[in-house]
Amino acid sequence: MSFALVAEIRDRRSYQLHVLSWRLAFAAAALAALTQVLRANHLIGHLASVVVVVPLVAVFCGSVCLVLVTGAIQAAHFSAQPLGRGTVQRQIRFSRMLLVDLVTLPLNPYGRRK
Repeated sequence: MSFALVAEIRDRRSYQLHVLSWRLAFAAAALAALTQVLRANHLIGHLASVVVVVPLVAVFCGSVCLVLVTGAIQAAHFSAQPLGRGTVQRQIRFSRMLLVDLVTLPLNPYGRRK
């Protein structure tokens, strides 16, 4: 896979939104689980638990829907300009790139100096 193609994919707004929506989904799920653990250990009350969990569930559902939409956009881009020869090879390359970018891609890539 050429480095120019990878750079083009990472600069695409839909890809950045895809990575951001995955991050939001993971963060919302983790915070909701943490709230339930705190509730189970009687460190926070039921009302506080509900006040925190309901918005987190909404954020999680919204980000999962956004993951699906941006994933479809990425699939359309890759059908026009594939990452590799076979379907499995393309999916493996995209999955590796996405896993790395979940941790390393800055939140605002246009805010950095070049």
